[in-house]
Amino acid sequence: SAAGAERFARALAPLRPDGPAGERHTRVSAPLPQSARLLDELGLARATPASLMARWADAADDTGSLGGRVTAVLGAGTRGPVVADLAADGPHLLVEGPAGSGRTETLRAVVASLAAAERPDRLGLVLVDGRGTGTAGDGTADGLGVCTDVPHVTTHLTANEPVRMREFAQSLTAELKRRAELLGRSDFTEWHTGRALADRMVSQRTRTSPVPGAEHNGDLDAPPSTTIRLRPGAARRAADAAPPLPRLVVVVDDLDALVSPALGSPGRPAAGSVLRALEAVARDGHRLGVHLVAATGPCPRTAATEPVRQATLRVSLDAPVAGPDQPAPGRGRLGRADGRVTSLQTGRVTGRIPRTATLRPTVVPLEWHRMGDPPARRPVRELGNGPTDLALLASALERAAREVAATHVPSLL
Repeated sequence: SAAGAERFARALAPLRPDGPAGERHTRVSAPLPQSARLLDELGLARATPASLMARWADAADDTGSLGGRVTAVLGAGTRGPVVADLAADGPHLLVEGPAGSGRTETLRAVVASLAAAERPDRLGLVLVDGRGTGTAGDGTADGLGVCTDVPHVTTHLTANEPVRMREFAQSLTAELKRRAELLGRSDFTEWHTGRALADRMVSQRTRTSPVPGAEHNGDLDAPPSTTIRLRPGAARRAADAAPPLPRLVVVVDDLDALVSPALGSPGRPAAGSVLRALEAVARDGHRLGVHLVAATGPCPRTAATEPVRQATLRVSLDAPVAGPDQPAPGRGRLGRADGRVTSLQTGRVTGRIPRTATLRPTVVPLEWHRMGDPPARRPVRELGNGPTDLALLASALERAAREVAATHVPSLL
């Protein structure tokens, strides 16, 4: 019968023919989870320095990400982790949503996933809290301050110190000018491509004369003996070469507070200078290797600013709904410049590590006619105490950075 044929076809749908071990199959679509743990989506359920160094080595060997990888895992989708590449799909990312929708946690997830994908000497993170942060230790009122232990973070600015805000605006503007002078007419990718080719090229060396007293003009000084000595001039030219230029990502929480600062806010007099520097990043950052990730609420004045207009990647978060069967804050959609929209549940990174019992395998009977159903996700129960996932990841990142002897990107303050 038609019903029996449909039942049999749906049961066969998830099966695949036996093939090579490396052959990739289409992933089965699954419903969005009620909540998502970022480390699970990153494949770092047990974050270790070795696993992070392996990721960094893979990024260094990737010829498509010269100068630094800026790939952010935002959370869980219906077909696996949802990824946003700021270099290929960006250059800038905007997180929109009402209060309580999970905007700050989404920015924290972006910071954590960017750091897990690239070394600290190839990627620098600048954090700006548009509104002043509180002093609560539970992580709910600390804004982006909980991310400062990540070794990639070079600068953290809160918008309640006008002197530091003006210094930050001047330093960020000066950094953009420095990069523009260094790159010249090339963009960030072209400049690094030229450096990579120059490192692989071997310049032609002048034949040296074995006669004593003759002038040696080559990079190698070949005396009559069989010993080859490097001339000091070659080392001096290598030292004078342009230094590596890392990518820079500026993460701004609550852009509305900079566009329309509250009356009586300590940082109100200097908010305009910071906003102008961020607008310069939005206009020219793509060519200079500087990216902007900002969170904003429903504010008409913010919608008319340059950071919002230049954002080609947009995460739209839904208003939170109370109830045991409702998803946690962070449910939304990722929109790209080509019109594609992907539903997602953004990853949480400030939650406590899950209980060990939830990581044990569970065996359940599965009838053959139920094989075509979407896979069910197991709920994750968190420990009531202990470190957060972000603290565990930051510790592993710091140890991995020491292992690879990565130099930190200079601070803007």
